[in-house]
Amino acid sequence: MSVSFVALANPSYGSWAEEAITSAITKKILKDDYIQDYYSPITRIELARLIADTFEQISDEIPDNFESFIDTDDDCANIVSALNIMNGYGDGTFIPNAFTTRQEMAKIILTYQSAITKVPLVLPIEFTSPFTDFNYLSNWAKPYVQKAYQEGFISGYADGSFSGSNYVSWQEAIVLIDRVFPFSNIDNKETQILCDDFNLNTDVSNGILTISWDDIDETKNYTLTITEQRLSRYENDIPPNSPLTINLNNESSYSISINPNKKYSITISCKNMFSEKTIYTEKLILEDMNEISANYPTTEVEAEEIVTEITVPIWKLSGNEKVPSEATFKVHNKIAQKVILVFEEIYNGDEQFPIKDVNAYTWRGGTTEHNGGTAIDINSNENYCIYNNGTIIGTHWKPYDDPYSITPYGDVVRAFEKYGFTWGADAWSNPKDYMHFSYLGT
Repeated sequence: MSVSFVALANPSYGSWAEEAITSAITKKILKDDYIQDYYSPITRIELARLIADTFEQISDEIPDNFESFIDTDDDCANIVSALNIMNGYGDGTFIPNAFTTRQEMAKIILTYQSAITKVPLVLPIEFTSPFTDFNYLSNWAKPYVQKAYQEGFISGYADGSFSGSNYVSWQEAIVLIDRVFPFSNIDNKETQILCDDFNLNTDVSNGILTISWDDIDETKNYTLTITEQRLSRYENDIPPNSPLTINLNNESSYSISINPNKKYSITISCKNMFSEKTIYTEKLILEDMNEISANYPTTEVEAEEIVTEITVPIWKLSGNEKVPSEATFKVHNKIAQKVILVFEEIYNGDEQFPIKDVNAYTWRGGTTEHNGGTAIDINSNENYCIYNNGTIIGTHWKPYDDPYSITPYGDVVRAFEKYGFTWGADAWSNPKDYMHFSYLGT
């Protein structure tokens, strides 16, 4: 297959796509002359070329007996059509230069999965409306979007929408294809085979996951991939963390620290065989939570008696430089030491996450945990709160782009969850509260 794209000297892409793009380049799926502006929309023929080149890397069953389209003589369009991954139109056209929408991509990644696994695609007949704008999707697209969401291939935007008519960018297409069959698993055109005799064992103790497996190769060269996924109220509400891939020589076990309330997908591979396993970690339920909840203040006078003022180290942004500073606020006296430890871990973390504002104890009435100092909001403008009725507090949540926005797998969330706090971003159906951490989970 031949491709001819204009090479860019320094193509740019988001950090969330780096793993897939780097792997695709390493595996020669993205050639030197294949490099694009990864933020630009991908056309149908460009997507066909990407899929065909990927499929060629993992299968020798490339169709060569097909009918051409009247508006393109590109073999890749014919190949993806013959594989029933991307189809043309009734008038014999492929419309190669049209852009690909998100709802079209949902169908494409599912048909791509079916072509790889040779397992027929079975679509759902009932919908749970995973996105706020699900009803605005084209009727033909709804079962594909629902299925792709359930499979964990796609997720929506921070506001709960899917925006099916939006165009798919190059980097989004690469990441989605990688989720179906990771580029890192591609090796010399040999599709890896799930091996039941390749035993994979896991043990979790005190926050440490130990993985062990049977030796099946004299050279003992293994590739271990671990993917962490938040256990959102709605599955896959927030995409998985970037996979951790470790190459191991002459070893048959590996240990790693893990976090509470997560799903871990583990794959161990060797040559053309692999074994996989999924484990779930439980949310921390601590002994003092019931005691605090049972004696929660009902008046401001009662609240003032059970809160205490603490001062914690934080990082501030001064221009483009992060500088040490402090924040002082009140919290429930029974969790004061935990909160200090949380902020010390954030301060000592690799991110040096900058904190503009912290809002903890405030008597607000109602049922909020801020009344008793067991809830903490961080950078409220850059980590907005969205209610189902349309009310929004703050202006945005742009993890990885805005330094004040909290990232789903970063130092802030990890520190709070380590000490039993719940992050409001994906704990409840209403609201989605990205600034909010609560000790009692409300």
